[in-house]
Amino acid sequence: MKKVFIKMNNNDEHLSLGNLFRIIKDSSKNKTSALQSELFCTLFEIDSINDTTVSNYCVGCRGIGGEFKQVFLTKSKRYKTNKEEFCDNIIGILCIVDGILYNVSSNKIEFINNNESALYLAKKLYNIAKNDKEVDKETCNYYGSLIKNNKVYECLVEQLLFIVLEKRQPIYEDELKKEVFENILNDTSISSLSLQEYLSLKLREGINFDYAMKELALNGNAYANYEIGSNEYYGFVKNHPRYDVAYEYLKRASDMHHAGALYMLGNMFVRGLIGSRSDEELETGYKYLKESFDLGNIAASNLIGFMYLNGIHPLEKNEKEAIKYLKIAKDSNYAFAINNLGRIEENKGNKEKAFELYLSSANLGESWACNKVGEWYREGIVEKDMEKAFYYYNRALESNYRTLCYYAYYNLAKYFYLEGYGNIAFKDVNKAMEYLRFASSNGCFKALLELFYLSVKDYLNESSDANYNQIMSYKKKIERHSNYNNMIKKEIEETIDRIKKEKIVVDI
Repeated sequence: MKKVFIKMNNNDEHLSLGNLFRIIKDSSKNKTSALQSELFCTLFEIDSINDTTVSNYCVGCRGIGGEFKQVFLTKSKRYKTNKEEFCDNIIGILCIVDGILYNVSSNKIEFINNNESALYLAKKLYNIAKNDKEVDKETCNYYGSLIKNNKVYECLVEQLLFIVLEKRQPIYEDELKKEVFENILNDTSISSLSLQEYLSLKLREGINFDYAMKELALNGNAYANYEIGSNEYYGFVKNHPRYDVAYEYLKRASDMHHAGALYMLGNMFVRGLIGSRSDEELETGYKYLKESFDLGNIAASNLIGFMYLNGIHPLEKNEKEAIKYLKIAKDSNYAFAINNLGRIEENKGNKEKAFELYLSSANLGESWACNKVGEWYREGIVEKDMEKAFYYYNRALESNYRTLCYYAYYNLAKYFYLEGYGNIAFKDVNKAMEYLRFASSNGCFKALLELFYLSVKDYLNESSDANYNQIMSYKKKIERHSNYNNMIKKEIEETIDRIKKEKIVVDI
């Protein structure tokens, strides 16, 4: 089977010679002067080179020749003692880009640092580096810090050294796919064959799918065990969670170092979904979470941060450590970690910073954050904007049921559909009642109280036995709710006494 080359001059996924030349050509004032061969000669300080050779290097079907790499190896050694070693090469490129013959005899580094085209080139290469799997995060962050500190020349030198001396080429599609899988499975006991078997079953899903998946799990397939364990955890199998059954499947996957299974086991121990949250069980949960985190699981990073934040055994309360782990998850756009960081800032009184974090999470579609942002816009905590409040409340409803914030239904019902608000939402009592009942049936205490007081209002208007019975029904539900307290008890009893005085009640 013929190997298929990954082209390295037509995308933003490889910090390669081809993409370097493409960016230079695209940003040049005179496109006809930015020839590949001319750029190559400028970069490697030679007089001429065959166009086909350069084209092969740029497309990526050939590795850059050893003699040219040697030029850069020699220059990189000189660079350690003479920081201007690459100045003429870079200024030569800038001459091509800007269409100006620069004659810089002194302060060359300063000239490059202050050249807009140089800065543009460094930023473009930095953005490509973020996408290149061969550029480690530390190196990528280093490029960013150099640009931030206006060390454009130094950044370009480091990028050129990577492109010429470190960037692997050619790269083939089949090898890249294999490498991606191997990197994912590197720290596990899972074979690439097990992943292939699992995906094969998922793609040809049929009437015997559940049976086949269970057989695959019992034969030791980590992915099948994780899927069944997850389904049991969320209650998809019997319409209610079976944590003991989930544990058995997830344990088999975790024994093969499946990061997701390790996280879920740790989560179940920490939350007390299995066991009794004894110190020993919490230690076991943390052990699972730490292994999951070490394998790159972002949810584990968030939960470890939460444990530090609240001092959950075996971790002592440590806000600094909590923030460290939460920020790791935040950097991967893990919304729950962003929410936790927002709460930290809110508790410190840093409302602007907290709102910025909540808004970031809301824009990722996280339901709780959407409702929170809606409330802050409605109440004017940072900025009052009822249209934005309405938007984010509605966006909160788009989440799946596992993460849905039902208070958004209450807020829409009470502040928009019951009262109406300008042109944002017309008054719609039927919709309001629908939302309140739905929120109430899903544990929203405020919605339950609102239904109680609306029933009182209806009774005072109509005085029917049905209305009164509805009031008493809501009263019983309120009394059974976990948020019920003496203050609410007093308010409810005073309300009942008031309607008894105002209306003749047949208590049945």
